[in-house]
Amino acid sequence: MCLWWAGISAVQHHICLGVWGVGVSVRLMYMRDADPHLFNLPAVLAHAFSSGELDWFEPLLMVMEGFSRPFTYMGYYQDVDREVDLSSMEKYGVELVRRWKLGYGNIFMDRVTGAWALAMPSPLYQEFFKTANEAFDILVGRVFLDTVRKLGVENSYYAPPNDIRVRIDESRSKKLCGTGVDIAGVGGDRSALYFNAFTNLRHPDPELPFKVLKIPREKIIEKGFTDPREYFASIEVDGGRPPKPGEFRDILVETVREVMGVEVVEAGLSKEEKIIWDRYKEMLTSSRFKMRRSTRLFKASMPPGTRYGFAQIKYRKLVQASVAVDSEGIIRAAMITGDFQLIPADADEEIVKAILGFKHSQYGEAADRVRRLVDERGIMIIGASAEEFIKPVFLAAEKALEGGE
Repeated sequence: MCLWWAGISAVQHHICLGVWGVGVSVRLMYMRDADPHLFNLPAVLAHAFSSGELDWFEPLLMVMEGFSRPFTYMGYYQDVDREVDLSSMEKYGVELVRRWKLGYGNIFMDRVTGAWALAMPSPLYQEFFKTANEAFDILVGRVFLDTVRKLGVENSYYAPPNDIRVRIDESRSKKLCGTGVDIAGVGGDRSALYFNAFTNLRHPDPELPFKVLKIPREKIIEKGFTDPREYFASIEVDGGRPPKPGEFRDILVETVREVMGVEVVEAGLSKEEKIIWDRYKEMLTSSRFKMRRSTRLFKASMPPGTRYGFAQIKYRKLVQASVAVDSEGIIRAAMITGDFQLIPADADEEIVKAILGFKHSQYGEAADRVRRLVDERGIMIIGASAEEFIKPVFLAAEKALEGGE
């Protein structure tokens, strides 16, 4: 079943008494064997609304029980060449999908994955979530956690800010659910919140992700597992049985209603929304967008006579830097990548511009400039402080002078 396009007259916006004093009518789009690119739809609507391309959109809840083909869902800021093996992806029929304006880590999903997403325009979302962190606490720590527990995963728990894990013993746990949240056009009447989340409904193939993603098996061993099949969590194994068709949808919708106090009505996209989605999908599926952060392309565009360096540091999130420096150690080009998140999106480009021209030895002065920029622009870096965020750039510059990566 795929509710794809319909008018929205059946879900006219209304306000009534709810859990927080205000409740809203939310559209439900339910799909089985969904096109992987549809997972970007809520982000597209949110950003189209914040930019003025879309006059208004009714809150949207999407629920997907399985995708039509395997794919890797890469963060907006991740370096494609350091995350996936492109030749293996082509060999095994795995598609590359990059998130629209949303960071965090790379996720492998396929026919066994259950996923859901939510988009709400201002001022409606502000009745439920004052900040992105509060959205995580409610949508992950309450809605999603309650859902997977109702599906039988009783030993699951919320691991802030964006995971649900299954406890194995006192020292080990495995990831059951991953999520991401962002606010497009932060603040004001044109902002919008969007959220997405996933879990394995049935147990996944434990080998295919290792064939296409650059995940060393040692990483699994470091977490206390000797067999990858033990590391991958699923509702089927950790809840005792696979959900029946439609069960994930029904329990999730029931929990959204309970926690948020909203009405949920099945409906599709408006004509205006479908036109916008068709336009964005063409861009999202383009090679240029998929390769927007790429070591190979960065090296190819380096200024003549510069040297390449790379460094990475794992803070709360991973921050990487590719840098081109001249013979005097002056940073002439830089690319910051990783599984962090930025609000507003694309703030990494402003930060990079602020540090170009500094020498490799001027980290302190550059950090002062970036701190001021972050404060003045109200930039939120989820996963690192302003000083931490640019530290890999200067480490990479030093490595470049020493002979490169």
